[in-house]
Amino acid sequence: MVISFATLPRLQAWVPFFRANFIEPFYQERGLKRTTALFDQTHFVANPSLAVYRAYGLGRNSHLKVYGPDILWQYAQWALEGKPLKKPTEDPLQRGGNFVVGRDSRLTLSHLGRDQSDRPKISEILAGLH
Repeated sequence: MVISFATLPRLQAWVPFFRANFIEPFYQERGLKRTTALFDQTHFVANPSLAVYRAYGLGRNSHLKVYGPDILWQYAQWALEGKPLKKPTEDPLQRGGNFVVGRDSRLTLSHLGRDQSDRPKISEILAGLH
């Protein structure tokens, strides 16, 4: 089971994107055949109320951690290049985390991100799905 803190419509759009851009290339690069459709059997749950988020104790990041010097420098470069800077549509201080719950209800992957960009490797997520 994969629990997302996104809304259901956003999660429904993300799953095919994730499959096409991450899962399929992962298998193709390694010459693996998907003999079992593990990803296709995985349940995805939307939890936009953040009840599970709070239960896992994810908390929030500080403004400095989210908008530190590196991020502000990147925004300045984009502005100079004329790239549009989009306003966040979600809470930018929400701390990132990735968790996978196995069929036996045990937590098989727990990754608490240092910041929004810190995510587990695809191989770690797939290992958590087994």
